[in-house]
Amino acid sequence: MRPLGVKLIAVLLWLRGAAYAFGALALLGLLHLSARFMSAVANDTFLQRLTTGLGNTLGLGLLLFALFWVVLGFGIWAMKNWARILTLVFATIWLLWGLLKLSHFPTPWHIARVVVDLAIVVYLILPDVKQLFAGAVQV
Repeated sequence: MRPLGVKLIAVLLWLRGAAYAFGALALLGLLHLSARFMSAVANDTFLQRLTTGLGNTLGLGLLLFALFWVVLGFGIWAMKNWARILTLVFATIWLLWGLLKLSHFPTPWHIARVVVDLAIVVYLILPDVKQLFAGAVQV
């Protein structure tokens, strides 16, 4: 049986992936729409090609990032040790980034983000949790 902490972390990773996917689709749509408006004003401008190319590149990059978070969430859900390690690495990076943001802009959002990332890191390094993930790999 999966511990509640593992379930919560997996859901959080899926939500993060969904947020990136939503952002990617919004970016793709907005920049595509912007390029269409520019093409209505002038045909085949450099700015139109730049906007379309940049939008497609950033949008697809965000979609890949979203896919990464979703796969990581499934790895945590399946209690895979590689997912625990990757989640630890990225949660630590997000924690450090959140602390930096918190020092410049102490908003409730940044405080919540730091607390959640700190809880994920602490939870995933607990010996019992580490052992559960190590045991799941051998089974």
